[in-house]
Amino acid sequence: MTARLTLRADRVTVGFRRPFATAAGMWLAREAWLLRLADADGRTGAGEAVLEPSDGDTAATVLEHLVREAVAMAEDGRLPTDDELEQHGAPGRALRAAIDAARFDLAGVPLRRIAPDGAGVGVNATIPSLGPKASAEAAQQAIEAGFTTLKLKAGAERETEVLVERVGAIRAAVGPEVRLRLDVNGAWDLETAVDRLAAVARYGLEYVEQPLAGDDPAPFAELRRRVRVPIAADEAVTSVRAARAFLVAEAVDVLVVKPARVGGQVAAAEIAELAAARGVPVVVSTLFETGIGIASALAVAAALPDVPRTRLEGPPDHGLATAGLLEHDLLVDSLVVDDGRMRLPGTAAAGGLGVRVDERAVQRFRVDSMEAIG
Repeated sequence: MTARLTLRADRVTVGFRRPFATAAGMWLAREAWLLRLADADGRTGAGEAVLEPSDGDTAATVLEHLVREAVAMAEDGRLPTDDELEQHGAPGRALRAAIDAARFDLAGVPLRRIAPDGAGVGVNATIPSLGPKASAEAAQQAIEAGFTTLKLKAGAERETEVLVERVGAIRAAVGPEVRLRLDVNGAWDLETAVDRLAAVARYGLEYVEQPLAGDDPAPFAELRRRVRVPIAADEAVTSVRAARAFLVAEAVDVLVVKPARVGGQVAAAEIAELAAARGVPVVVSTLFETGIGIASALAVAAALPDVPRTRLEGPPDHGLATAGLLEHDLLVDSLVVDDGRMRLPGTAAAGGLGVRVDERAVQRFRVDSMEAIG
């Protein structure tokens, strides 16, 4: 970094358009720290730090402390190092992700792999936990909008038959060519997972995401041996170290990597290289960030290494089409989702994250702010 820095941090709370239910709980709002880093020439870069509800109030307090500390450090012309932040677990990795993105954006590295031809990156639509009829209608609407991959939120069902009825209704509504994946958010134990995946395997699932709780690879490996549906880890992929453990144990067919969770773009890219070496594809996803965090994740998805031979039929689509769940994405021009693909807005700059922060929207949703000039 340069010897002279300007670091601004804004904490925002952006509500969901409507409550979003998962097996892990109900999402009502997204709290995030937005970092803006500027150099001596006035160039700026943006990043976003977020936590999960499961991280708890203590983690949120630690993240706030780390942000304030980073602002104070910027007055001396430096920022926290990766090693310093890693010592603080999830809050440290969240701030590292924001700093990573801001540096990338500030450097203006061209996003050449985000479709110079305008094709964009394939993304899935998410179908919330609804009844069979409502789920089928939502799935049809997503297909009509151009999506070819649907992620079905699951795990809250008390009986296997309820899940079977819902997945069957969706498959009947969308036909055999659409890719369906389940996201269980760690709601099942091993035997429940075996039973329910055996019951829905006939519907041709692309994979099941985080079927088991915890971050121990052994139960995932056991489940993978006992069922036909490919297995993905999501919540368990908290860091490069955690991802490596799952790969070494041959516990998964897919890794779902959320840059905001694992520590940013550099950590996500390292995980992707490790996974590719073992023939495991990576699906890049979000923690319901605003458009700033999603743009950072889009850059990761666009630069993933090729993984030619996997249990999946073709490269997987990514879980990035989530900004529409929020009241505002905090961007001047939103990321474009068209025909199941995400691309930068037509007015985007040629480099960095390729998006512009909407300062009026930030002011609307801001609950705290701090700034330091070094």
